[in-house]
Amino acid sequence: MDSKKLLDAIMGGGAAPGAAGAAQQGAAAGGLGDLLGQVATELRAGMQEGAAGKPLGSGSFASIIGQVLGAATSGLQTAARDVEAKTGIGGKADQALKDAIGSSAGDLLAKARDLASQNKLGAGAALGGLAAILLGTGAGRGIAASTARLGGLAVIGGLAYKAWENYQAGKPLIDLGGPVAPAPDASPFGETADHAQDQATALLMVRAMIAAASADGVVDEAERRHIVGGLGKAASDAEAAAALAREFAAPLSVDQLVAAATTPAVAAQVYTAARLAINPDNVAETAFLSRLAAGLKLDPGLVQHLDAASRNAATG
Repeated sequence: MDSKKLLDAIMGGGAAPGAAGAAQQGAAAGGLGDLLGQVATELRAGMQEGAAGKPLGSGSFASIIGQVLGAATSGLQTAARDVEAKTGIGGKADQALKDAIGSSAGDLLAKARDLASQNKLGAGAALGGLAAILLGTGAGRGIAASTARLGGLAVIGGLAYKAWENYQAGKPLIDLGGPVAPAPDASPFGETADHAQDQATALLMVRAMIAAASADGVVDEAERRHIVGGLGKAASDAEAAAALAREFAAPLSVDQLVAAATTPAVAAQVYTAARLAINPDNVAETAFLSRLAAGLKLDPGLVQHLDAASRNAATG
């Protein structure tokens, strides 16, 4: 499995690095509104097909996972309005989608599970269920354009490097804005000349994001089996789908993430990846990030800079 490509898909809306022009079209081309519109369309179609339950939904693994985590620049509430404007759906499908917006990950997963139990969604429920895990926990920062330009590992490395540089220089926390810049070639951040090392680091970043996204909710066996089963039908990359299923089945603990972060640079990037995956607006997410920062032995001042860099990534 190419861990760098998987990380690119997770962070970049499925766009390959170098496709900045397409990514910079904004959320209208592949953002959260369109993703939820796709879910809504499949939801409506599933309800119309009734008990027959023909499996719905298609597309590559990268497009499904990437759209979920990629371009959530407009926020869930704006996305809900986009869905209403773009799909015009009503009745039960419209209400189900509206009910989902703003709910916890567990609530959203329960909705997908309940619909699936009635044979009304098929593969569409896999898409909705996966979105529930990640979007329901606040994942999906607005970094698709930067990832399309640089690649996911370079984006995380660039953010962590800039935060580290500002921290070392004693600079105040400021709104950096602008596009993400890659770390210098000679730095230990981001991509290096060691292909095997970069693959291992990229996989660790994926695991950090999944662990963070799982911090405020529990995905039980039935929910996980349903989501993984649906992905198996919808994904063209079986190896990547299986790898993701394994990670969601057993997210790494804080201690495991800490043990895998063998250098200060990797430690800073692990925290950055986790911070990109969630908006810590509840006790569980805040506690997860606090434990992670403490375990990684990151100075509180550096953590503040990493937090600021991650927040500002949405404007990149």
